[in-house]
Amino acid sequence: MHSPRLIILDEPTSGLDPLMQKTFFELIRRENKNGATVLFSSHILSEVQRLCDRVAIIKDGRIVKIQDMAELRNDACKKVTVSLSEGSLDAAELSGAVNFNKHGDEFSFLYKGDCGQLLKILSDKKVINIDIGEPALEEIFLHYYA
Repeated sequence: MHSPRLIILDEPTSGLDPLMQKTFFELIRRENKNGATVLFSSHILSEVQRLCDRVAIIKDGRIVKIQDMAELRNDACKKVTVSLSEGSLDAAELSGAVNFNKHGDEFSFLYKGDCGQLLKILSDKKVINIDIGEPALEEIFLHYYA
């Protein structure tokens, strides 16, 4: 490349095999380290998460969120997975829970709220396992479309 200051890419990995994608990402990272600004548009959110420092989420043609990737993940909902030995968990009990799913004795959801309150609610349940972690960019994105 000729050391551009701005690189605009729309779905740049479409049609690339995994080896060429890796080579492409290395090239883009190198150009970014050399001072180029990269505008990267993609529906493959795992690529965006792997490559980008700052993210804009667009809904209905308008930007609904623009933030550094780390801040977006920290400000976003937590991804919660709970397994119960008996009983059930109802989304109505969990103010701040979205994308609530049940698979057997396992419940998963995105939670934005006081984790202390969540743990208080769960303390009355027969919890086998609980995992509270950071959501993937795809889950954050879906939160804005829910």
